[in-house]
Amino acid sequence: MPNFQSKSHIFDPRPDFPLLISVKRYWDPQTSSNDPDALTLVLAHATGYPKETWEPFIDDLFALVRKQSNIKINDIWSIEAPNHAEMADVNEPVLDWSFRPVFRWDDWTRAIHLVLGGYGFGIDVDLRKRNLVAVGHSMGAVCLMLTTTHHPALPWSSFILVEPMFWPKSPQSDAIHEFLAGGSKKRRDVWPSLGEVRETFLTKKAWRAWDPRTFDLHLKYGFKPVDPNQPDGAVTLSTSKANEFACFNDPHGTSIGYRFLSTFIKKNHTHVIYGAIPDYIPGDLREDILKNVSGGIDRFASVSLVEKAGHLVTVTHPKQLADTVYQRLQETASPRSVVAVAKL
Repeated sequence: MPNFQSKSHIFDPRPDFPLLISVKRYWDPQTSSNDPDALTLVLAHATGYPKETWEPFIDDLFALVRKQSNIKINDIWSIEAPNHAEMADVNEPVLDWSFRPVFRWDDWTRAIHLVLGGYGFGIDVDLRKRNLVAVGHSMGAVCLMLTTTHHPALPWSSFILVEPMFWPKSPQSDAIHEFLAGGSKKRRDVWPSLGEVRETFLTKKAWRAWDPRTFDLHLKYGFKPVDPNQPDGAVTLSTSKANEFACFNDPHGTSIGYRFLSTFIKKNHTHVIYGAIPDYIPGDLREDILKNVSGGIDRFASVSLVEKAGHLVTVTHPKQLADTVYQRLQETASPRSVVAVAKL
């Protein structure tokens, strides 16, 4: 059982933005602090994953805070892309009208900015008064970065980018894009039951590598009944293939993040975390990002590796990621340091 409490919110920014946004707040009653310098973490997930797959990471992070009291965390907010999971069905008429076959990453960026800026209804907390720390994975990392291009500015104190999904336009990056987008189009999306999903997935090495907690949460939130009147019958993906593909099909998300990095890092205290295994993002692209595009690796607050993990570090190694993020939170206000950068 997780040792935190949570509350779900549906944020309504209409008419300024046409999509409803699902947000979940987490806090630890034992350690939650209202001090002005307490941190509020904002989480943004990777393409295709529900916001709840962060929960093992959250649980492990809170456990570290309980053991060591030198970091104060008020709460944690996980914001879901509005074409994903919980709100996908509710937003479907609008998504079908203007957010497919391309869902721009900047549309999720705008959604995040609206939530944190309070430009809508459904959240009774003024997050503009908080000491915000961004923790984003893959596409979510880039979208959090890009919130700094929207105005008015949000009160970010630091950014923790986990396997940020950006790269230059090249034949190599085109091949990665084809692999990811093509995989989403070919993905199976209907099973006779949730039990069969579990059985089928556990025959594959990639799924067995997941932390059991994230695996169970993905089954719970990543799938839904084909017929709502038959909850024990056939299931399908809560984030449809079409919506996942629409995110991968944005031709600008990865390149905009790549080109923006050198400007972004001049203004923002930025940590980068990679899995030690360069699977989705090849090692030479990492080297280019860290040493060339950024203007030099020493311009990052820190660069860390999570051992034995690859791009899907949030779901395969949530405890190790929580350990690494906890260390980075300790350094948020400290002089810049570079750690664990060898053999990228």
